[in-house]
Amino acid sequence: MPSEIVICERLAAGDEDAFTWLYEHYQPKLFLFVFPLTGFSRQDTDEVVQDIFVKLWLRKETLVTVQSLQAYLFMMAKNRLYDLRMAVARQSKARDILLQQQPEAHFDVQEKVQFNEYHEIARRAIDGLTPQRRRIFLLRNEGGLSLDDIAIELNISKFAVKKQLYEAVRDVKTYLKKHAGLDAVVLTLLFTSLK
Repeated sequence: MPSEIVICERLAAGDEDAFTWLYEHYQPKLFLFVFPLTGFSRQDTDEVVQDIFVKLWLRKETLVTVQSLQAYLFMMAKNRLYDLRMAVARQSKARDILLQQQPEAHFDVQEKVQFNEYHEIARRAIDGLTPQRRRIFLLRNEGGLSLDDIAIELNISKFAVKKQLYEAVRDVKTYLKKHAGLDAVVLTLLFTSLK
């Protein structure tokens, strides 16, 4: 078994074999750690673990400073679980606030026009994605396909799907913030409506 320092150095240099070794070595440990913390949801656990490895690959150049790879991965898992819980709580609170202020049945014409404008801006954001990212984004959010199904459909790895989806979501959110001037609450609700 290679040392963690060697693995981190190879990974920082973009060595995919080092990443594969790291994934195969740590994925089962992370799964066992995360599984009970998601309420024993296999789907949520898979999502969290895949997110960790996508972020690890995206940040690979910084790994040369990591002292303990296992501690680093488990800290990433804890942070991701926390982010997940906070996102769900924010989304729920945002929906409650909007429903209290404006029940859907009472939307006036101007509000409906504004919502349609926001939705059109979101469509432009999606259309601006690279063809591969757009296809993955739409298969996931409009087609409702799982990451595994998308990987099979496009004949690419699940990791590649996750990475492209992560970047597509980031690009769409950035576009919406820039072109629609949406605050965090409205952005969350609008983005959720795209799913």
